[in-house]
Amino acid sequence: MKTAILLIISGILIGAGLSVIWLDGRKRRRGAFVSQREAPPEADPEIEITISHVGADRAEQRPPRTEYPPLPGAGSIRETPPEPQAPVPPALEQQWSALQPAIAAGVDNTNAVLASANLVINMAGDPSWSYRNRGYGAYHRLLLSGESLGWLRLELCADGQLRASVKTHKDDRSAINATAEVTAQGLTAARASELFARCLEPAVAFAARQRNDREEAASREAWASVDPVVSSALKATNGALAQAGAQLIALAPAAWEQDLRRHRMTLCVEVNGDDVGRMHIERLPHEMEVAVGVRDPQLIELGRRRRIPVDGMTIHGLAELIASCAWPAIARFRDNRRQA
Repeated sequence: MKTAILLIISGILIGAGLSVIWLDGRKRRRGAFVSQREAPPEADPEIEITISHVGADRAEQRPPRTEYPPLPGAGSIRETPPEPQAPVPPALEQQWSALQPAIAAGVDNTNAVLASANLVINMAGDPSWSYRNRGYGAYHRLLLSGESLGWLRLELCADGQLRASVKTHKDDRSAINATAEVTAQGLTAARASELFARCLEPAVAFAARQRNDREEAASREAWASVDPVVSSALKATNGALAQAGAQLIALAPAAWEQDLRRHRMTLCVEVNGDDVGRMHIERLPHEMEVAVGVRDPQLIELGRRRRIPVDGMTIHGLAELIASCAWPAIARFRDNRRQA
C-alpha cells in the first residue's frame, strides 16, 4: 500500500516538473520571429531563424548614419581645400606704370627744394609687390650729404591710394620714419610733390639739425683759430682809445648766431662811461668783419663795416681795423659832451 502511494506521489512530481519545463520553453519562443525572406527556398520549412530582441533593440537605438556626397574628383580620400588667398588685382602693375610720369616729375620738384638741406631722393629700384601682394611699388634711397639715410617706399595700394613711407637704417634716427597717402586717381606732379613733402617733413627737420650741428662745429673751430689774435687786437685798441676816454667792452664771449650761421662777438662802445654804440666782430669763411652801429637813427652815418682777410692777418692790422670802425662814433659823442 505504501509502495503504491509513493509511486503515485512520484508520478505527480515528475508530471509537475515536465509542465514547468514546457511552460518555460513556450515563454522563450515568444521572443523569436521567423524571417522567410532570409531563409533559403530549399531550407526545411520547419527550421526557425531566431534573432535576439536584445540585439534588435540596440539596433533600433543606434542613431541614423548621415551620408555625405563625395567631393567631385576626390575619390575615396577627402582633402582639405587650401586657404583662400587675397586676390591680386591684375591691373595694379599697369596702373603703377601709368603713374610714373607724375611721380618722376614730383621727385624732381622735391629734390630741387631739398637741395638746400643736402637731402636727395635717389633713383628708384625695380618695382615689386609688397607683403601678401597688398601693394605694388618701388624703393628709393634717401641720401643726406651723399650718405644713405633710409628707404623711401612708394607704393600703389589695392584700395587705390598712393602711399609714401620713410624707414631709417638706424634705430637712433627713428624720428624720420613717416607715412603719407594721396588718391592715385588723377595724380599730378603737384600732388606727388605734396605727398613727398608731407612724408619727408621729419627727414628735412633732421637734415636741418645735422647741417646746423656741422656748421656750428666748423664755425666754433674757425673762431678758435683767430681768438688769440682778436683778444690781443682788442687789448691794443683799448690802449690807444683810453687817451680819448673811450673803450670797447665785450658783453659776452663769441657765440654761434643761428640766423647768421657763424660766430659773433658783441662789444659795447663807451665814451666817458656812456654807452654810445655796439660793435660786432665776426669770423667769415675767409675774412674777419668788424661793424659798428649807433642807437640814434639820425646818426646812422656814423656806422661802419669793414673786413680784413684772415690769411696773413696780424694783431696790428686787426687793431687798426677795429679802431677805424669805432672812432667816428667815439669822436662825435666826445665832441657833443665837450660842447655841452
